[in-house]
Amino acid sequence: MTTEERLERIENGWLEIQQALKAVIQVQTNTNERLATLTESIGQYVDAASARTTRLEDNLDALIRAITAEHSNGKSQH
Repeated sequence: MTTEERLERIENGWLEIQQALKAVIQVQTNTNERLATLTESIGQYVDAASARTTRLEDNLDALIRAITAEHSNGKSQH
């Protein structure tokens, strides 16, 4: 193998490495974008669940107050 052939082989190897690195970077970029989207979706889900829980707690509190008031009214009449 001549010196030129060796240099060409090395150059081709470097080009392949560069292409592989570009592919890895693209995959990582795509992964980061998908993770960002997933994180945002999870955050929205958590916020919605928190809002539902707050409404449920408020409704339960109102129900307990209504039952307590009705129970107290019933006891005072007897």
